[in-house]
Amino acid sequence: MTEMLDLIREAAKVLPATEERDAGEATVFAVEGNDFARIIGDSVTVRGDDGWTAIDADSDPAAVEDAVAHAWELAAPRALLEAGGR
Repeated sequence: MTEMLDLIREAAKVLPATEERDAGEATVFAVEGNDFARIIGDSVTVRGDDGWTAIDADSDPAAVEDAVAHAWELAAPRALLEAGGR
């Protein structure tokens, strides 16, 4: 799972106002306090249009990056999106 954490970390760190935090057993990525990606053990979820969506560990890296970016857009405050977002 370290490879997936590294992939998500790389995708998230280029997104404005993103922070990573350790939440006990989970690693959480948030924008302005709103979570958009969570890694708990071998489970990876991102915010989706209809709630939280699991990402398969075998997913294509480009698809993972897109999912992380979309999750960030769903979680980011309007002012940040209007300022240019990603």
